[in-house]
Amino acid sequence: MKNKMKLIWAIAILVVVNVNGQLVPERKYDSTINDLMSKMTPDEKVLQLLSYRSNGVPRLGIPYLQAGEALHGVVSSGATVFPQSIALAATWSPDLVEKMGVIIGQEARAVGVQQVFAPMLGLARDPRWGRVEESYGEDSYLATLMGLAYINGVQGKGKEQFGPEKIIATPKHFIADGEPWGGHNGEYFEVSDRVLREIYMPPFEAAIKVAQAGSIMPAHHQLNGIPCHANHWLLDTILRQEWGFQGFITSDMSDIPKLSDGHKYANNGDYNSEILSIKAGVDMELIGNVYKGLLDDVKTGKISQELIDKSVRRVLRMKLKLLGLAPVNSAATLAAQNETTNAIGNYKGSDDIWAKLIEQGKFDTPESGRKPNADAIIANPTHNSLALMLAQKSIVLLKNKKNTLPLNKNKIKRILVVGPLATISNVGNYTKGTNRPSATVLNGIKMIVGSSTEVFYEAGCKIEDNSTSLLAKAINKAKEVDVIIAVVGHSSQQVRENLDRDNLDLMGGQEKLVESLYATGKPVIVVLENGAPLCINWIKDSIPAILECLYGGQNAGIAVAQAIFGEINPGGKLPFSVPKNLGQIPCYYNYLPITGPSDYYQSNWKNLFVFGEGLSYTKFQYSDMKVSQSAIKKGEDATVTLKIKNTGDREGDEVVQLYVRQDYTSLVRPVKTLRGFKRVTLKPSEEKEVSFTVGYEDAKFWKNNGWTAEAGELNLLIGSSSEDIRLKGSVKLDY
Repeated sequence: MKNKMKLIWAIAILVVVNVNGQLVPERKYDSTINDLMSKMTPDEKVLQLLSYRSNGVPRLGIPYLQAGEALHGVVSSGATVFPQSIALAATWSPDLVEKMGVIIGQEARAVGVQQVFAPMLGLARDPRWGRVEESYGEDSYLATLMGLAYINGVQGKGKEQFGPEKIIATPKHFIADGEPWGGHNGEYFEVSDRVLREIYMPPFEAAIKVAQAGSIMPAHHQLNGIPCHANHWLLDTILRQEWGFQGFITSDMSDIPKLSDGHKYANNGDYNSEILSIKAGVDMELIGNVYKGLLDDVKTGKISQELIDKSVRRVLRMKLKLLGLAPVNSAATLAAQNETTNAIGNYKGSDDIWAKLIEQGKFDTPESGRKPNADAIIANPTHNSLALMLAQKSIVLLKNKKNTLPLNKNKIKRILVVGPLATISNVGNYTKGTNRPSATVLNGIKMIVGSSTEVFYEAGCKIEDNSTSLLAKAINKAKEVDVIIAVVGHSSQQVRENLDRDNLDLMGGQEKLVESLYATGKPVIVVLENGAPLCINWIKDSIPAILECLYGGQNAGIAVAQAIFGEINPGGKLPFSVPKNLGQIPCYYNYLPITGPSDYYQSNWKNLFVFGEGLSYTKFQYSDMKVSQSAIKKGEDATVTLKIKNTGDREGDEVVQLYVRQDYTSLVRPVKTLRGFKRVTLKPSEEKEVSFTVGYEDAKFWKNNGWTAEAGELNLLIGSSSEDIRLKGSVKLDY
């Protein structure tokens, strides 16, 4: 993938493959849909608008579209559990995320899922938000490339798009839900058009224009006073008219009835919640009964049948693209006809029809259920290998004073592992988990060091409270060992969707545990397992080595142990900023210039850890920055090149980051904005050239309801993090 991301229209897919392997030309969709619409009853039409229901029509060959969750793996028993989204972002490796998406598509189809509610493209601009773990971090550019990679993987590209092993992606939540009031999930947000366009919209715009996402999901909240699920400007004017979205919009759970009982926006009179939603453009309702009322709304003249038909057509088009029409068995047709006549009034009966017909083999829709070879597909060893690689590349080395890490396992005879998180499979939310014994850090360490080293474990504390009842045993055991590995952080039991925070410190007795063990004089290494930023001021100041491991998926324990003992070299970078305390929020890196006393802000306002930060067991030298031309006009790009060399004695990865900044424009611009990155692997003494392109897309900003760029000097900042800038240059914009 090019470092330069430009929003361009992808070439339209000309053919799709139906379940019989036959090519169906795109131009025939309309005639097929027209034919189906003429034969469907009003009940059957509304049935198409209900997700997590048996929404197929067997008598017409319209398949059931099964939806599911798959942020970092299909939420199905036995499916591969990849690192959580925030850990994927820490890899800064869109190419690997796309490969993960391919596997998710294969496993989803194997277990009978054809639409997934992912990726989550909300930007984590408030660390109190419980859903930070589901995001790709705080930066729009990073989230855009990660989101594109995920969608291209699960949906496919070019002729492979929506093929037999592909599924429909549903980017969420549209839009701007990562900076809610008070950090509370689903609460309102007031924001300017400029911030919407420059910060929050790019990941979604790319998902629609470039990756051609088949569905999209609105956000829970009110945006500038209008709930997203009833926001015609957002769902129609922007999404469909301006961006050309051709798929269908799926509601989030209970957000349509929430228009009335939560937002107090729909009055349940002439403006029912289902009327406001479908008029705004929401086509399919997720787990709810509100859209059943559409039939009565048509009968009473509150809405037209044409409005419902418009949404039905959108759903049918995506069903045809992905699944085609299933063959109809004449023996089954009559039974299906009889039982689906009143489908809306009898959901269970409709469910029973599908289950019965599939079980009896009378309705050939393998995608509507688990495939016979599903277990074999999931057990493919390449799936596990990629899960391990992603876990390895997601680990961020935050501190390594005097080269404390890696440890030499041949010189260490006794290790104490502490912390209640060390013995759990801490994979994050939206998963059914894994039974693999290697998933925990404790088991991973035991596996790596082997039988020659004794590994002891003590919980030492609780996360739920500040009790010190377990502390004494840990301190006593610490006296007997050579090194202590403290695994601290949180799990999805403490922080997740609808579990937001008003404190970013370590919970329970975890910090007391680390302080007490440090006081014994034995070497202490801290491993962080978490889905969102943690304020660890004392640990940063006192502990010599800190690994940020986030939620690494089913192989996290192995990857962490490999990093501790040097079998791998950590090369991940933080996808978020970490404040010293709550008072620093907002703390994202791309803020507008601070104009107060510089000495005060330099000493007091600086974050604990910065966006893009991450160390290595080796060192990298940046040099020879060149810009291909001194000035560019609109429509032209300049190429920026530099050399990076591994000056250490072991192989390692570095993520080279390009930031831009333009001074003296008619609107004040952020202090810097990420506009390129590349993860590079270098052997000792190896040197490589890295290149980026810069142009209008990197200089433009939103002003007076349109994009513009102005003449002037565009500063080019290249570094190892948003603050560790190694090289500087510029290019003149002749606009």
